[in-house]
Amino acid sequence: MSSIFHIALFKLKISLKFSAGWRMRDYVKHTASLIVFGGFVIGAYYSTRVATDYLLESVHIGLFLFHRLLSMLLFVYFLSINVGNIIVSYATFYRSQEMSYYLTKPVSHTNLFVIKFFDNFFYSSAAFFLIALAVLLGYGSHFHMPWTFYFNTMVFMLIPFMLIAGCIAVMILLLLMRFAQKIGVRKMIAILSILYLESLFLYFSMTNPLRLVNQVWQHFPNLDQYFGYLDPPVTRYFPNYWIAESLYWTMRGDSSFALSYTILLVIATIFIFGMMVWIGKKLFYTSWLASLNFRAGGESRFPMMKMFSFTRPPRLEMQTSVLIKKEVWQFVREPSQWIHLGIITILVITFVVSVANINLRQNLPFLQTVSYMALLLFNAFLIASIALRFVFPAISIEGTNFWTVLSAPVKRTKIFWLKYLIAFIPILLMSEILVIFSHRSLWAYPVLVQSASVIMVSVAFAFVGLNLGAGSYFSDFKEKNPIRVASSQSATVTFLLSIVYLTIMVAIVFLPLNGYFGLILKGIPFDVANLNYAVLAFFIISIIIGAISLVVGQRALKRDY
Repeated sequence: MSSIFHIALFKLKISLKFSAGWRMRDYVKHTASLIVFGGFVIGAYYSTRVATDYLLESVHIGLFLFHRLLSMLLFVYFLSINVGNIIVSYATFYRSQEMSYYLTKPVSHTNLFVIKFFDNFFYSSAAFFLIALAVLLGYGSHFHMPWTFYFNTMVFMLIPFMLIAGCIAVMILLLLMRFAQKIGVRKMIAILSILYLESLFLYFSMTNPLRLVNQVWQHFPNLDQYFGYLDPPVTRYFPNYWIAESLYWTMRGDSSFALSYTILLVIATIFIFGMMVWIGKKLFYTSWLASLNFRAGGESRFPMMKMFSFTRPPRLEMQTSVLIKKEVWQFVREPSQWIHLGIITILVITFVVSVANINLRQNLPFLQTVSYMALLLFNAFLIASIALRFVFPAISIEGTNFWTVLSAPVKRTKIFWLKYLIAFIPILLMSEILVIFSHRSLWAYPVLVQSASVIMVSVAFAFVGLNLGAGSYFSDFKEKNPIRVASSQSATVTFLLSIVYLTIMVAIVFLPLNGYFGLILKGIPFDVANLNYAVLAFFIISIIIGAISLVVGQRALKRDY
C-alpha cells in the first residue's frame, strides 16, 4: 500500500510542476479549456434547469415519470463511461511506456494495477465529472436544495456510480485481453459490440419510455403517485435505478428510503471494486504478456494489405504513393486504432440498420421537428465522435520520429493535405450514407433530403477541419497512443467546440424546419426559400470554421516541434 501512495505522490508533484515549462500553445490550450469548459458547464446548468422547470411545471409529468426518464438517461451515461474507460484503459494498461517501466521495479503487479486504474479513471472521466456536476446543479436548483444535497449526491452517488462503470469496463478489458489469443481479437470485439448493443436494445425494450408515458398518463391528473409496479423487475438491480429512486424519495421528503438506496450503491461499489482488484491480481500480468503479441504487427498479419506494400510499383506519383502507404501502415500497425475502428464500424452498421426502419412521420409540426432534429443531431454527433477519435490524433501519432519525414524533400503542406483527404473522403461518404438510410420514410419530401445532405456535407467539412487543425496546433509527439491523444484536455476542448457548433446548427435550422413541417402537415403558409437560406447560412459558417481551422493547422505544422 505504501508504494501506491509513493507513486501517487510523485505523479501529483509532476502534475503541479508541469506548468513551469508552458509554451504559448499551452497557455492557449488552458485558456481555451477554461472558457469552453466554463461555457459548457453554464450551458449544461441552464439547459437542465429549463428542462426540469418545463417538464414539471408546464407539462406536469410528475416526479415519478420525471425520475424514470432520468434513470434512462443515467443508463446511457453509464454505458458512455463504461465504453470510454474500456478504450482508454487499453492504452493505459497495455500501451503505456510508464507501465513497462514500472513492471521492471520492485512493485507488486496488483499495486501497479490499482494505480493505473485510478490514473485511467480520472483521466477518462474528468469531463463526465463536470457534466454530472453541472446537470446536478441545474436539477437541484429547481427544488431549492441546500449545498449538502449536492455534496452528498456527488460523493456518495454519482462518483460511486461512475466507479462501478469504470470497474466493470476494466474487468471486461482484462477478460478480453486474456482470452483474445484463444478465439481471436476480431471475434472478441464482435462479441463485445454485440453484447453492448443487445444490452442497450433490451434495456429500452423493457423500459420503453413511450409505453411508460402512456401508462402513467392514464392516471391523469394524479401523476404524483408512485407507480413502481410499472418498473420491470430486472431494472431494480441497476445502479441508475438506485440513483433515480434515491433522488425521487429525497424530493418526496422520505430520507430513509433515499438513504437505503444510497447505502446500496456504496456497498455495490465497494464489492465491485474488490472484485476488480481480485481479477486484476489474477489476470493483469498474464494479459499484459499476452498483449505483447498484438504489438508485433506485420504484413503477414494483414494479407489483404499487400496492395500497400512498399515493394510494389506505385500507381500514383512516387512521393504521394509513399506517403499514402505510410499512412495506411501507420494506422494498421497500431492495434488500438483498428480495434477501435472495428467497434465503431459495428456501431455505425447497427445504427444504419436501425434508423432505416424508423418512421419519422408525425402529426404535429413541433413534434415532427423535434424528432427530425434529434435524428439529424445524432448523425452529426456520430461524425463528430469519429473525427475526434481518428482525425484529431493524426499529427500526434507521427511521434518523435516525425523528423525523418520532415527532413525528407517533401512539403509539409502536402503531408497535411494528404492527411486531410484521407480523413475527409471516408467521413464524407459515411455522412451521406447516414442521410440516405435515415431519410427512408421521408423520400417523398426531396427538400428535406437535399437540406440534410448539404447539412451533413457541412458537418463533415467543419469537423474534419476542426479536428485536424486543433490536433496539429495542440500536437503531442511524446504521446504515442492515439486513444490517449483523443482523450486529452485539448481533445475534450475540441469536442466541446463541436457541441457548440451543433448548437449553432440547431439555432439556424430549427425554426425554418418547423415552418416547413407546418406547411406539409397542416398547410400553414411558409416560404420554402427560408429553409434554403438557413441551410446556406449554415454551410457558409461551416466553410469558415473549417477553413480557419485548416489554416491554423498548416501554420502549426511548420513550427519546429
